[in-house]
Amino acid sequence: MNSQRWPGRTLLGRLRGRALDEVLRLGTLVSYEAQQQVIRLTDNSRHAVLLLGGSVKVVANTAHGRSVLVGIRGPGDLLDEMTSADGRPRTAQVIACSAVHARIIPGAHLDQFLERNAEACLAVARTLGERLWLADRRWVDFVACPARTRVVRVLAEIVQEHGEVTDAGHCLGFPLTQPEIAALAGTALSTVEKTFHSLEAEGVIDRGYRHVLVTDLSRLRRFGEAS
Repeated sequence: MNSQRWPGRTLLGRLRGRALDEVLRLGTLVSYEAQQQVIRLTDNSRHAVLLLGGSVKVVANTAHGRSVLVGIRGPGDLLDEMTSADGRPRTAQVIACSAVHARIIPGAHLDQFLERNAEACLAVARTLGERLWLADRRWVDFVACPARTRVVRVLAEIVQEHGEVTDAGHCLGFPLTQPEIAALAGTALSTVEKTFHSLEAEGVIDRGYRHVLVTDLSRLRRFGEAS
């Protein structure tokens, strides 16, 4: 019986008992170093990746060839399940933010597991549904909220989902650049810089090179409630 606690929003966090034990035996255990590609955009193989430790960035290319960050995934998340299921071309690449441990699961093996396990199939559907809900919420924010508010909300979300609690506050265990935060918030780099400068002046964050420490998460959330 697996005793590790997985984040509740992830696939592994939604599974219990035999279903959890079985999915953790699927595929092959692999490791990646920081900045190593976990999934390549040009890779035509049909497999999924189950994250067990570490975090990754999901990066897509625009029509003009620019790479933009579209998401961050962590322990318990299943990656590339749609490509694994129907063989569609990949629309994004996945890059390790830190040391990553995962299981590579062939598409056929994942299909067979889901066909015989209704609980796991429902958990995958709910996980995908939550991602769609988050994408819809960001679109609403993009239309309805000022750019500064979007930056604050993205920062709070990243810290809450992927941050580590320290004596000084909440920090990420991996570097995240301001252009990447701008991509997630759908705003200009200059807006991120101005917002961070304001938050730093208010004592809500502390900045270093490619590093942000949130010293007061409650106040950061309150800043994100403004619109």
